[in-house]
Amino acid sequence: MECPTYEEQFSRAVRHGKRAARWLRWHAKTFVGVRGHILVELRWRLGDEVMALPIYEALHNRYPNGHIALLCNYPDLVEDNPFVDAVNEVPLEPDQYLLLRTGPRDIHRIEHYARCAGVPVPAARPRLYYRDWSTRLLAGIAPPIIAVAAGASWPTKRWPMDRWRALCGALEGLGCSVVELGQGDERIGVGTCLLDKTTVREAACVLHAAKLLICCDSGLMHLALAAGTRALALFGPTEPTILVRNEPRLTALKSKEPCQGCWNRPQDMVDPGVCPLGRPACLDSITLEAVLAEARQLLDAGE
Repeated sequence: MECPTYEEQFSRAVRHGKRAARWLRWHAKTFVGVRGHILVELRWRLGDEVMALPIYEALHNRYPNGHIALLCNYPDLVEDNPFVDAVNEVPLEPDQYLLLRTGPRDIHRIEHYARCAGVPVPAARPRLYYRDWSTRLLAGIAPPIIAVAAGASWPTKRWPMDRWRALCGALEGLGCSVVELGQGDERIGVGTCLLDKTTVREAACVLHAAKLLICCDSGLMHLALAAGTRALALFGPTEPTILVRNEPRLTALKSKEPCQGCWNRPQDMVDPGVCPLGRPACLDSITLEAVLAEARQLLDAGE
């Protein structure tokens, strides 16, 4: 999914020339009060694009006369967003170019994005601005709806499938309607399965209608939070505070292994997703009983 960047289409010499020309144009336009074109490129994974959403508001606040054009993989995320002027349309000659498609392991992601964009760290959390949250995919499904997503990018981030099935059965026993989301994942097979049946926008609308999402560290966790839905997420090799901070809707259950969060300590995990200790089932220490107890507590707490 990582295609060449906007700048990589040019030779090194042309790149340097365009950077100098952008600098001159931007300062000239600022001096005379003409609207400048800011090209922001991300084109990354779903969760990373969700985490970047507050940056567009921060850019708008810093450059209120700027035209913000975004290159991304998930344009659904910025539908109705008042801070983005164009999506996947490159201005003829942008006056600023900001590449956000990077993420150091040991730096809070939104702080890193803000540094790349040259804006203050936003206080706002990622959010979607849809005017219409309705979806036909939930027709006939009675509330309360619990969304579940067993998938994750690495095997080390996943919880055993037998526990997912037992959890979903227990949730149905509590009177909840279970709806399964994801793309290309193994099917849990309990409740309503929407695996591979939704766009990002449709998944966001399903999550918005749900009372809770139970998931691993994945893009759907970030999507649920941006849709205003509580998420109960299971973490193994990643540290939740590197990704999400000051988010009351997130309940993080972390692996009990002493090496939990090894990915965010670069000296510990060298290769992405590969357990340095050779024990890929790092979420095994999170029990079914612990997840069910947290889920019940969140359901009882309501909004």
